Amino acid sequence: MSQVFIAYDEYAIEGVDDEFIHFVFDMTISMADKSAESEMGLIITTNDRIKDLNFRYRGKDKPTNVLSFASSEIAKDFVSADIDANYLGDVYISSAELMREAGELGIAPKDRFVQLFVHGVLHLFGFDHENAKDAEVMESMEDKITAAIL
Repeated sequence: MSQVFIAYDEYAIEGVDDEFIHFVFDMTISMADKSAESEMGLIITTNDRIKDLNFRYRGKDKPTNVLSFASSEIAKDFVSADIDANYLGDVYISSAELMREAGELGIAPKDRFVQLFVHGVLHLFGFDHENAKDAEVMESMEDKITAAIL
């Protein structure tokens, strides 16, 4: 059974609760044909915290909307760590960036959450957008999953 371990530095994304988060994760793993035993962490956080993480790990001194840290990448720093094969990693979402972007896009915060969460989870599955071909594959998968959920 899939599992999302949820932590909140910041609350109140209208329409997004633990049950909905688990639903989106289950839909994502199902549509991406990944293991139903998959687990991950989700942290809904502040702009200050995501800015710190973005600077520390990506060298960008500004907030961002979503960051993903795959367990396979984390394990490199902790050679003796015993990593659960089902644990994909952690996704951080800035609630402030999410709310700002939802307003700019003219969509509900819940809809923007789905877009960002699916994007973050796909990174944990190994998808990326480093080149045009990979970006096309990832965006196609994102659109397919998001459309099924919304």
